Amino acid sequence: MNEFTDFKTYKMKNQKTYQYVFDYFSEQILSGELKINDKILPEREIAEKLDVSRNSIREVMHMLEINGLLDCRQGSGNYLRCEPQDYMVKFMNMVMSLQQIKYTEVYDIRMGYETVALRLAIKNATEEVIEEMHQILIKMDEIEDPKESGKLDMQFHNKLIEASHNRMIVLYTSMIAELMNQFIADFRVRIMANQRQADALRRAHWNIYDSLVAKDFVAGSFAMQRHFDIVGEQLERLQQQMENQGK
Repeated sequence: MNEFTDFKTYKMKNQKTYQYVFDYFSEQILSGELKINDKILPEREIAEKLDVSRNSIREVMHMLEINGLLDCRQGSGNYLRCEPQDYMVKFMNMVMSLQQIKYTEVYDIRMGYETVALRLAIKNATEEVIEEMHQILIKMDEIEDPKESGKLDMQFHNKLIEASHNRMIVLYTSMIAELMNQFIADFRVRIMANQRQADALRRAHWNIYDSLVAKDFVAGSFAMQRHFDIVGEQLERLQQQMENQGK
């Protein structure tokens, strides 16, 4: 009896068919048998291999597609991918609703990730990325439209996070950003429309940029905290307004 047969016998005795099929795909990925862009075996072959119905295979493959782990191409086949952000955001939205998690709590996580990203970016950022951030700041100083300023603000922070070269930070901050955008799509615009706040944020951005150039984490952390304080104050105010409206 080979290793796969042992696995198959154990799983079939102890799990439902759906879970058994899911665990097969999980084992294939975790063992390195399946990698991103690899073509998945046809449903018929997997069904024969696992001794289950093709419908069971189809159900699990549909679930993997919804989760962003499978790319089903009509007429070509099914390919492994890794784009779970959409599913993760929808899942977290449900969790937040069920547990009544506030968006200020989500922002607290964002602050933690971005502070770590700054520390890593000081060590890992290339001159090219730093220059791209520089150009974004120049545009922000030239543009008066709050909507465009908000977009540039987002680009600046995305560049900083990418400069960390930490894929987990990039993944989770993008998910958190999407959660925040669904809550208040025009939040950045509201802040940038306030001249005093917009000016303070611009100074904080320049100070963050200067800390990258100088490789000074202490100065960068101070500038980052100033940025967080401005945004967090407005977020708390908006959260309170929404809670009052819901009463």
